[in-house]
Amino acid sequence: MQTPKIINYFLLILVMSYLSSCEVVTVEQSRYVPDTKGIKAEVELMRFDQDFFALDTNQLDQGLTQLKEQYPQFANGYLYSVLRVPEPMLEAQIVKGYLSYKPTQYTYDTIQKVFGNMSDIQKDLNELAVHFEYYNYMNQVPLTKGIAHLCEYSYDRAVGDGFVPLPLDMALGKGYAPYSQIKIPFYQQRTLNRQHLVPKAAFAIAEDMVNTYAKMKAGFMIDFMLMEGKKFYLTDILMPTVADSVKFSFSAYQMEFCQKGELELYQHLTDEEMLYSDEQKNFAKYVNAGPFNPSASLPGNSGTWLGYRMVLAYAEHLRKSLKTTSPNLTAQEIDQKVLRTIIEENDPQKFLQQYKPRK
Repeated sequence: MQTPKIINYFLLILVMSYLSSCEVVTVEQSRYVPDTKGIKAEVELMRFDQDFFALDTNQLDQGLTQLKEQYPQFANGYLYSVLRVPEPMLEAQIVKGYLSYKPTQYTYDTIQKVFGNMSDIQKDLNELAVHFEYYNYMNQVPLTKGIAHLCEYSYDRAVGDGFVPLPLDMALGKGYAPYSQIKIPFYQQRTLNRQHLVPKAAFAIAEDMVNTYAKMKAGFMIDFMLMEGKKFYLTDILMPTVADSVKFSFSAYQMEFCQKGELELYQHLTDEEMLYSDEQKNFAKYVNAGPFNPSASLPGNSGTWLGYRMVLAYAEHLRKSLKTTSPNLTAQEIDQKVLRTIIEENDPQKFLQQYKPRK
């Protein structure tokens, strides 16, 4: 089978970069980091996992009542979405069975070893809260709590008003045996660690906001690229000091692959007239997470990353324009207005007009 043209371009670029230097030179992303010195925000890191497993199985009714009082926005949702409690009368019975289940206890014990100290997580949460407040143009409830828990290996990271969930059993490292036992693909296992824990919480916030307030103009590939790219963009501005490869769940190699082949990827999509294709089966691999094998396929989410680059270019254009046309606005007001425009704008041409793929 002949290797696709786009793959040859990417491979040639990477090979040349390795031959030209003993070190791999990573293409730097332009980075805008706002001045947030005047913003005070701190997240309370709550260990629901420890409080839940400390329940006295001989007094579960009383213990669950107290737990719900301590976690009013979280406990009920946990019981019914994670433990699948069908009705209130069965809460104590199901919780007792869950706490005595050996695989559950094994996971909990592993979590206590891995996450005995969470000072780095606390630091990341505080950064997330500060930037959430800085860009909070809709006056949403400030982010004040991070709730650590077991999610039973679920990818559901539904956020609530003022808190983000931190599923610790999805951050135990790629060598954690149960991941392979329940057949989590290796490319996903690679990101199941503490380094990705808070960035994934940031992405959950971004996804919730984009899905709620952004609307696609149509169902073409470019619409999906921009919709998903907005999620990457919002994750980026919420955690601007975190490495792109971590925020976007790429490997460092995959990140470099995309950066150095940006122009070729864009040319490939335009040459093949894919940007305005509505055949999702033909472009799904570009806008969904997936494995990365440069000799056989494009990086999963490479189209999403390209959509992010388009969004980023439009955001930079808007910021420069507002500084000129609205000199009385503060930097924070400009940044909030830029974000609002990014979220609400759904005309692909507005983004494409400002985008020049990097050579």
